[in-house]
Amino acid sequence: MEKLINCSILTPERLIYEGNINSAIVQADDGEMGFLYNHAPLVSRLGIGEIRLTMANAERFFVVEGGLVEINANKLIILAENAIPKEELNAAELEQKISELEKTSSEAGQYALSPETVKLRARLKLSKK
Repeated sequence: MEKLINCSILTPERLIYEGNINSAIVQADDGEMGFLYNHAPLVSRLGIGEIRLTMANAERFFVVEGGLVEINANKLIILAENAIPKEELNAAELEQKISELEKTSSEAGQYALSPETVKLRARLKLSKK
């Protein structure tokens, strides 16, 4: 019998993914966190970065932008503020948005990365994988 985790990725707008997986790696607030079958119960905050789901013969990638992750009794629930499947990301569009945002910020004298720029860069990094 294959040891699987039931996984759901949800945002306030929609169900992003639902199915059985072998393992998951998520971007927690303070680094990456991995989950395998029979993981101890846990709740953690999500950061901005990548979710990697592994099935028997495939991998699925998503970008996550905050939220919560919970695992209990081999059920992994990712409640994301925002999550986007890799297939929905367009590198050229993201590069253009980042360029426009950075130009606007520098013209306004703001040199720190805005939260929006951080999110766009995480999306861009995944889109180029």
